[in-house]
Amino acid sequence: MDFFENPVVLVLLGAGVSLATSVVVTALHARQIRRAELRTATRAAARTLTSAFIAERDGHGDKTEFLREAELTVMSMTDRRTRERLADVVRLLREHELPEVEQLSGVGAATAKRLLCDHALEVLGSHLRAERLPEVPALMRKMLSVEEEALSIHSGESAPRPSEPIEKSSVTPRPRHTGGGTAAKGTGARKSTKTTKSAPKATGKSGRSAGSPAEKRDAEKESAFWDD
Repeated sequence: MDFFENPVVLVLLGAGVSLATSVVVTALHARQIRRAELRTATRAAARTLTSAFIAERDGHGDKTEFLREAELTVMSMTDRRTRERLADVVRLLREHELPEVEQLSGVGAATAKRLLCDHALEVLGSHLRAERLPEVPALMRKMLSVEEEALSIHSGESAPRPSEPIEKSSVTPRPRHTGGGTAAKGTGARKSTKTTKSAPKATGKSGRSAGSPAEKRDAEKESAFWDD
């Protein structure tokens, strides 16, 4: 308690609080001023771009000078979506007269110019009113989709060809070793062997059957001899 009752400590504490408060207030005020300046600069850039796009659509200005100033002004826009959308419009305005872009997209140069300028004006109006940006037109999406291919053709680069399918070499059919063929061969061989072996047996039996009466007669003669 004695520490806070010291007048020197109280003076230092009050000075620290006032210093911190002044620093915070100054930082917040500077931030608000910076935001207001950026907002004012963005609105001024949007108005400048609106006038430039109207002049370009009506054909009253120099294309090269317009594109240069428009590209520099778009880069100073604070809103990211508005900046990207306008950057696409400016890039297509620079390339919409190329024959490759016209052939691939099917949109003529005059039609593309009017379409792009009108869409840029709609985007700038939505940005100034703090509204949601409009959808990208179908023709503009088509131009964006063929942009890279058209530029590659214009620069003379050959488009990559699809890889050809690999042809398979003819395969010589191999004989299949099945059990049926082997069994058939073995069976045929066994049958032929049995046939050749059975032939002598049949011959022997026939010989025995043919010679059996003579043997009987000899046996009778011998028995008669011994009987005498």
